[in-house]
Amino acid sequence: MKVLVLISTIDDGLLRVPDILMPAEAEVFYIVSWQRTDAFMSLPHPTTDAEALLSARTDVQLTTLSGRGLCRNRNHAIDTALSCLDHPLEDAIFVIADDDERLLPAAFERLRAAYQRYPRMDGALWRLRSLTDGEYFKAYPPDIVRYGHHPRSYYPSSWEMTFRTRVWQTGLRFDERFGLGSEMLCAGEEDVLLTDMLRKGLNIFILPEDIALTEPVTTGSRPLNTKVLRSKGALYGYQRSWPGAVMRCLREAASLAVRHRRNPWSILQQLLQGVKYIRQCKKG
Repeated sequence: MKVLVLISTIDDGLLRVPDILMPAEAEVFYIVSWQRTDAFMSLPHPTTDAEALLSARTDVQLTTLSGRGLCRNRNHAIDTALSCLDHPLEDAIFVIADDDERLLPAAFERLRAAYQRYPRMDGALWRLRSLTDGEYFKAYPPDIVRYGHHPRSYYPSSWEMTFRTRVWQTGLRFDERFGLGSEMLCAGEEDVLLTDMLRKGLNIFILPEDIALTEPVTTGSRPLNTKVLRSKGALYGYQRSWPGAVMRCLREAASLAVRHRRNPWSILQQLLQGVKYIRQCKKG
């Protein structure tokens, strides 16, 4: 069973990509989607050595696109990986990755074993530890659990995500209205993708096994940032009805106001901006 590691990077982030690559292994491939901004392209490139290293490996495909938008970059990596399969219906594992991860030596064996053990599993979320101290940086369920029945304290992150090819064959992609580099929103793309998967009846599990190390910066560290609040509101608007989204925004505004001693009205306004935006902005 093939494993395709989809690494999204931008500008000089390419310099970090060679450190992610493991020794060549049968049926393991790396798709590096390198997004390059106009500002970066106007400067002398410090990435020549990294490009040469990647190009020298037969298990790596380096593909480029211009502009910004992490979800756009991830979708480009997905489409590139699909084109690399031997045939459209081939069963393979896609690993969503960033340029600051370090895969564990046992990662690919664990991936294959899990997907073979659970043939109806369409997607799996794994655990990652901190590169600095080896500790988990958020609460993970102690046992395997179906996503949708996860503890309230758990939130998904893209660098934990792995999927079978058939997920993308349904036409699903990351929603480019969400995520870093998008015009209005900076987060929530993971929840949206998983929501879309559940709506299609796909099976997603959270597994109590480690596959990598990373140093993530999460939106939880910036709870009152305007774009973060707008993103939360947009996520509520995407997942719920209008009344349900408004009620969820009211609860969130009250909770944040108490915890951070802020005016709940200003927080609520920003949350509701997100609800309004996602309801009015068409997908695609």
